[in-house]
Amino acid sequence: MQKFAEGAAGKAAEKLVEKLWDKLVSRFVGRKKTEENLATIAGSKGQVPEALLKVATVLEGEFVEDEAFQQELQGLAQQIINIQNQSQSQVANTFTSQDNSQMRAVGVVHGTANLGDQK
Repeated sequence: MQKFAEGAAGKAAEKLVEKLWDKLVSRFVGRKKTEENLATIAGSKGQVPEALLKVATVLEGEFVEDEAFQQELQGLAQQIINIQNQSQSQVANTFTSQDNSQMRAVGVVHGTANLGDQK
């Protein structure tokens, strides 16, 4: 069940990322330099800092001119972040001790997890 939930969350986030990317690309159709930088980013999977910086600079200008566009992109980005956070918080671990007692931990376990007969 956990794998299914993680997969579903991953697919939902993936669709939102695609939607966000499509909105960016369509916004800059006809702007040659920005289109080239977006193509570079897509081709390198975001590993070209110069192209990222150039697009970020253009995007900041767009946000000043069009607050609705800014809010739309920020809303999509927040949804992606929420899905990632939700997916991470649902990670569960089951620990089994030598006497076969079990403890299920959801999220991150900090410190020592003591199970079974503590002498």
